[in-house]
Amino acid sequence: MDIREKIIKLREEKGWSQYRLYKEANIGQSTLSQIESGARYPNVATLQKIASALGVSMSEFDLQEQNKKEAAKALPQLLEKMKHMELSDKHKEAYRIFLSMSEEEKGLTVDEAISLLKKYNSLSPEGKQAVGSIINLLAQK
Repeated sequence: MDIREKIIKLREEKGWSQYRLYKEANIGQSTLSQIESGARYPNVATLQKIASALGVSMSEFDLQEQNKKEAAKALPQLLEKMKHMELSDKHKEAYRIFLSMSEEEKGLTVDEAISLLKKYNSLSPEGKQAVGSIINLLAQK
């Protein structure tokens, strides 16, 4: 069961409408509607608000399993796109190394990247800028 299905199930078990949940969670109506329809994936802050409103912990949503499913679905599309992109020598080497990894290693690598990206996307603009600066500093060493 993915996060979208889990939210719907928990909401319906409480006998709540979407209206009640978005009011209780203090999120936008369109945000909840898009999450439940699968058009949008909730960031961590939004998911915490939903979990709190529903009276469940974040572990209820099994984020690690969800990330693995998303990674498995996205990886073939990403690799196909990369075949047709003009890459720098550095990126070509990274791509070559990635292709030589076992399927298990690829899954772990992409899973971790998606998890980090979701955390990054939940940051404020200032937080994103700070992380970018730190990454640039680390890349120079």
